[in-house]
Amino acid sequence: MAFAPAVAASRSFGFTATAYPTPSRKLHPASSGGARNQRRPSLATLCFQPPSASHCAATRLYVRGLSFRTTEESLRNAFDKFGDLTEVHLVMDRIAKRPRGFAFVSYADEEDAMAAMKGMHGKFLDGRVIFVELAKRA
Repeated sequence: MAFAPAVAASRSFGFTATAYPTPSRKLHPASSGGARNQRRPSLATLCFQPPSASHCAATRLYVRGLSFRTTEESLRNAFDKFGDLTEVHLVMDRIAKRPRGFAFVSYADEEDAMAAMKGMHGKFLDGRVIFVELAKRA
């Protein structure tokens, strides 16, 4: 492979010295003497945790590998035997108006979600093997 003559020229870094060096403290005040930003978070910031963040993550399942023939009703029928479903959301392609091949299933109880994940992972639904795992927060 040949390079153009202008590109094949030296590609090294060059360092220069100036007659009047600028003190580094003026350029980077945070690096002066190791001092850092001294602001402390408020007590409200330290203590606040969303009450249902971990609960929601443990009750919502991500189902992938779905057939394009799968409907919300067939998903509900397959997952309903494990417990009380709160939501079944089959993700649809906006342009083609057909399922994209994955869905989210939510349960009211964490134990029901775990049972559904263990019971349905690797099973057949509408002629395809599906994979079920806990949904991750974005």
